[in-house]
Amino acid sequence: MKTIREILRRSETMEEEEPVPEREVCLSCGADLQESRMYERYRVCHSCGFHFHLSARERVASMLDPATFKEADRGVTSLDPVSFRGKQSYRARVINAQRRTGLTESALTGTGAIFGRDVVVAVLDFSFLGGSIGVAAGERLARAFEKATARRNPLISVCSTSGTRMQEGILALMQVPRVMAAALRHGKLGLPHITILTDPTTGSAYSGFVNLADYVMAEPNALVGYAALRVLQEQEGADLPVGSHTSESHLARGLVDAVVPRAQIRDSLALLLDLLMSDFRLSAPHKLTEGRAIHSHLGALQQFELSRHRQRPTASDLIGRMTPTFFAIRGDRNGTDEKSIVAGFASLAGEAVVIVGQERGHANGDGWIRAGGFRKATRAMRLAGKFGVPLVTLVDTPGAHPDLESEQTGLGHAIAECLATMLDLPVATVAVITGEGNSEAAVAMAVADRVLMLDNAVYEVIRPEDAARLLYGGPERAGEVAERLRMTSHDCLRMKIVDHTVSEPGEGAHTDHQEAALLLRRAILRELTRVQAMRPKKRLERRYQRYRHIGSTHSWLRGSAERRLAHLYDRIGGAWDRIRGRGLEFRRRLEQGDTPEIPV
Repeated sequence: MKTIREILRRSETMEEEEPVPEREVCLSCGADLQESRMYERYRVCHSCGFHFHLSARERVASMLDPATFKEADRGVTSLDPVSFRGKQSYRARVINAQRRTGLTESALTGTGAIFGRDVVVAVLDFSFLGGSIGVAAGERLARAFEKATARRNPLISVCSTSGTRMQEGILALMQVPRVMAAALRHGKLGLPHITILTDPTTGSAYSGFVNLADYVMAEPNALVGYAALRVLQEQEGADLPVGSHTSESHLARGLVDAVVPRAQIRDSLALLLDLLMSDFRLSAPHKLTEGRAIHSHLGALQQFELSRHRQRPTASDLIGRMTPTFFAIRGDRNGTDEKSIVAGFASLAGEAVVIVGQERGHANGDGWIRAGGFRKATRAMRLAGKFGVPLVTLVDTPGAHPDLESEQTGLGHAIAECLATMLDLPVATVAVITGEGNSEAAVAMAVADRVLMLDNAVYEVIRPEDAARLLYGGPERAGEVAERLRMTSHDCLRMKIVDHTVSEPGEGAHTDHQEAALLLRRAILRELTRVQAMRPKKRLERRYQRYRHIGSTHSWLRGSAERRLAHLYDRIGGAWDRIRGRGLEFRRRLEQGDTPEIPV
């Protein structure tokens, strides 16, 4: 029999022999994560920012307010709907995944709150059979959209998925339209769907409800796209370039709206939901009065030169100074993100608005807009209409880009669609010509309920130097042509093309961007308050009448009389030119010593 001393000695020996647990290190940079608060809270490396996998329950806990998540549809399962047979029993694989993850399917759905706002959430977990979508997961996702629709809640989806679950055959493929049908019904009520793409997101989810989302976020360096990485490499026959098929490459092409680090996702969701579901509208406690406008006394050509001054504030300069909150909308979802258009959701004096600005840049000659830019603007306008928030456009462009690529990518249709969308928007619209508004590119984003112009801005059918070349063979008479084109803010105000002009600081907006933005912000708020006081039906009718009857036309009787007088003046003018020409010829011949015959 062992003594107490021997037992204690053996216990001490066993403690000495116990292996020391390995310290957790970053898979990317090798940093020690043992004491990392960033890793403990978000599973993100504090050194290089590498994002580790989060389970569906960890994801929900990181986004929602504490103790607000209530799981839904946990009992919706389907173990083997098509009796699939393979090397390993599909039924057994599902059961093993359930035991390993604690989930009953790859989709975890339920309700919760973000900063006190009720939301419905749907999370696809890659650790459950690659996050693949089968019959049960599709049913859960569809029910989540239906629950959000019934409760009038936004839906937040988080994807980490490999796509369709092949072991469930054609039934799995049919989950794409199943979920999209419910998502479309949710969207028709003007309810937001925000999706977050994590590593990896590929396949049917990416080509389905993910790309129907109103706003698409992605985590840094996530594998994102329709095809799996292996499939792409096989098609290309080599490794893909560094950085391709990632969230960053998608952002560059406007296929996602933002790449947001995990630690900032919760705050970003809260701010974005406040804008998309804003209940606040501007109103005035008393009758609005006009501020005193100080008009420029410069000539038309001088104002034209000021309108494209290298230091004149751009759309980005003005937006950054007018609003503290701006969520950019990226791209037209066709693979381009035109830098000549900046658009997004913003807060203006506490009210949510959509701002679309033509971004000229500070290098002279920039700002030409291609088809993708107009499609991006159209997308932003439609989002404003969906969520019932006012639209503000900032117009400053030399025109639509006249090159072959633009023509082949549908420039004409893109301009027409942009213009038609803005004319038909059900929400209040305010447009501001901030610099040079040239031709159809300017008009496409300036058909608003109220149109303003900065004092030294110009609104033109053609640039003066181009008109001078066409009319006189050279740019020398550009100043004379500029006056005749009636392109200044004062001309447009007299012809009722615009409603008001906005004063500029000092010698022009280029001298003080901050003051220019403050003056413009005040003018926009005043006009928005006025327009939103109208009932939507009346506002749309006024917009129709404004552009239907713009410019002076006359009745049949007056028009007939005007035409006859014009022809009479033309004949008198022609006769006078002939008499004057003969007189000049007679004088020339006298000076040369000839004796011209005097006609009897």
